[in-house]
Amino acid sequence: MFSTSCPQCGAPLEFRSAAAVMAVCGSCRSTLLKHGEAVERLGEMAAVFEDYSPLQLGATGQYQTRSFTLLGRIQLRYDAGYWSEWYATFDDGSFGWLSDASGQYAVTTQRALEDSETATLPSFDSLSPGVPFEFDGKRYLASDIRTAQCVGGEGELPFRVGEGWQARVADFRYEDHFITLDYADADQQHGKPALYSGESVELAELACQGLRDEAEIRESAGRYRGDLAAFTCPSCGASLDCPVGVADYVICGSCHAGVDCSAPQATLFSKKRTLEAIDTALPLGASATFDGAKYTVLGLMRCRTPDGESSWDEYLLHNLERGFLWQVHSEGRWERVEVLNHWPMISQSGQVLDDGKTYRESEHYVSEVTYVAGAFNWRVQVGDKTSITDFAWRDFKMTREVTADEIVWSRARPLTNSKVAERFGMPELAAGAAASRRATQPKASESDLKPAREGFTTAGFGPWPWIGTGVMVFVNFGKLFEFDGSTVLVIIGILALWAPEWIWRAFHDESRSA
Repeated sequence: MFSTSCPQCGAPLEFRSAAAVMAVCGSCRSTLLKHGEAVERLGEMAAVFEDYSPLQLGATGQYQTRSFTLLGRIQLRYDAGYWSEWYATFDDGSFGWLSDASGQYAVTTQRALEDSETATLPSFDSLSPGVPFEFDGKRYLASDIRTAQCVGGEGELPFRVGEGWQARVADFRYEDHFITLDYADADQQHGKPALYSGESVELAELACQGLRDEAEIRESAGRYRGDLAAFTCPSCGASLDCPVGVADYVICGSCHAGVDCSAPQATLFSKKRTLEAIDTALPLGASATFDGAKYTVLGLMRCRTPDGESSWDEYLLHNLERGFLWQVHSEGRWERVEVLNHWPMISQSGQVLDDGKTYRESEHYVSEVTYVAGAFNWRVQVGDKTSITDFAWRDFKMTREVTADEIVWSRARPLTNSKVAERFGMPELAAGAAASRRATQPKASESDLKPAREGFTTAGFGPWPWIGTGVMVFVNFGKLFEFDGSTVLVIIGILALWAPEWIWRAFHDESRSA
């Protein structure tokens, strides 16, 4: 450990990490570069803005078999949001990063590469979401390509960060495995990025100690995370509310301007526009209980396909402990949708494998936002377009959403109108009122319609139990009335034909009521 004093204000300063080359003075915010036994003041670092994260400097945890301590942090902002990178030093002397993006976490450590491996690293400008990258025998896919500015920092850092410092990073995923290519210092490394590898994690897996609790967060921020903070729309002067520390981007219900509330002074990120009022099944502020937890509707969007043939509504719900959840309403049908932190396995044939289920591609289309209101944890506005591919397994669905900057995977399961009505305490929803049309179910294919025309449901195993029963009765018709061992065998055979259908229906009904 290296101890000294800040040359600007005289406050004591410690470098606990041997790999740290600079630190931010906690008293005067000076950025100090270490030169042997001396420090040089480079300037001043902006304070990180309150993001209500439970993480803080000095917190400890366990990753795999190693203990770590959080010694520094940089806060990065890009055009549609921000995230934090926490500098973590391990008990074996190495260091890594704990990324925190809206409650989704990943731990990565730098990998030393052979010259042959470095030669295969792609250039930043050649990357886009979905580009493959082979590493350690795994085929990773680019999930997130960002250029971001450092807007604040604290503690110790292993590299020099100054005013206007820009991060160019590309994230790649393979199931829960995670790789980051950091191009920030590529010019000093002959155009090649540094490579960090690790995995997506849940914060509970890290067994952290020294986290901030809600009381500490309230003391530093002046209010609890999730409290509604009132402010005035910078565009039209209307009174707006923002759930602090949860969703920092609010669409004004009066003038439909987009307002960024992440900084102390609210600013516009999109101008006001005239939109026709729409009727939606759920209002902003509606609450429902899922898995024993109360969720509240923060924001809503209406989307459509560019040709206008299909449209649907999406509702963003939030619970302080469990995070975000989506409800999608289409043609009187409801789905519960959860964004995945761990990506599914994708086979070479294009099938999606998840939790022992094989999902096959069912539809591909483009979604366009036509109406938006309320609060969101990313910047959204009318006109945003997303390329969507749905993969189906029975009534369940996996969805891949692709934009110019990122790929997002989510899992959807159906909910009956009666269950939605029960959970929201809105009996009128049971009848499927205010149903909208959705592109994810635009037209039934010929293979979907055939069983329906024959009088059979498309759920379960369709006509096959009936056909098998008919064949068995026809072949054994003479034995059915002998009432001996042969009759018993025929009955057992018929029951065996129907058992999979009954099991499927029981599972199907239970899943739909979840």
